[in-house]
Amino acid sequence: MASKGFIELLRLADLARARKSGRRGGQEYDWQGVVFEIGGQRLVAPMGQVSEVLAMPEYTSLPLVKPWMLGIANIRGRLLPITDLSRFLQVPSGLTQMSQRKVIVIDHDNLFSGLVVDQVIGIEQFTNDQYRAEAIESSSPFAPYNHGRFFKNEQDWYVFMPSLLAQDLQYTDAAI
Repeated sequence: MASKGFIELLRLADLARARKSGRRGGQEYDWQGVVFEIGGQRLVAPMGQVSEVLAMPEYTSLPLVKPWMLGIANIRGRLLPITDLSRFLQVPSGLTQMSQRKVIVIDHDNLFSGLVVDQVIGIEQFTNDQYRAEAIESSSPFAPYNHGRFFKNEQDWYVFMPSLLAQDLQYTDAAI
């Protein structure tokens, strides 16, 4: 439960908002994602690809790595590589203090990694009818990791796929 604690809190907060707004708490949704922001762009990652969300942990820097690889942190006895997603994508971060940022932990196949993002906003739920197989503009640094969008409440929710990031050789090879 400890590793899923923050995500469970986000789910409970969404349930409370649903009850307050009169929406049924038991309404069926087809897709759930963790909403986060980086460089002013709001994205949503599938719940199944996010292991947990952490406050920025203390980490140890590593020598001879690319500048976006911040270091490693000990998370419950497991070494978690911490990467600055905004630096990797060459997107200016919206926050200047690293301690205010959050870490989205992905554990996909053989990749265990922490992605530092500006903020985690919560969990959003979508139906299949809200999905559009329309990608973010190709010039966006998020384009290689995008898998369509949801349109809900007159707003676009672009899908960020950590699994696509895990397949990117530029990301998995952080050595100089």
